[in-house]
Amino acid sequence: SQGAALAAMVCALRARGDPRFPVGFAVLVAGFASRAPAHGHFYRHPIALPTLHVVGDTDAVIAAPLSMELARCFVEPVVLAHPGGHFIPAAAAQKKAYLEFLERFRPGQEK
Repeated sequence: SQGAALAAMVCALRARGDPRFPVGFAVLVAGFASRAPAHGHFYRHPIALPTLHVVGDTDAVIAAPLSMELARCFVEPVVLAHPGGHFIPAAAAQKKAYLEFLERFRPGQEK
């Protein structure tokens, strides 16, 4: 979850054209927007980078509304909600969603 929070800030930098972060998409599991005042600028403008947000409906560490709040900071986020908690779900339905999202970025595919 902390990694997802940091990755979201990296996405914001990349969306602004920062060349230090050559990422084309991100998968954010149990992400959240930093509440640190110094980080507020990362969320002021919609982040135009493709993202998959994995949200646990019963996550007791990062509550689902916090992850959804972060997802709303992105342009056209893909949200994968699962009935579990603070973990990366790996059931067949979730694997299918991961593959569908990642397929978009395979060389030769349209984004």
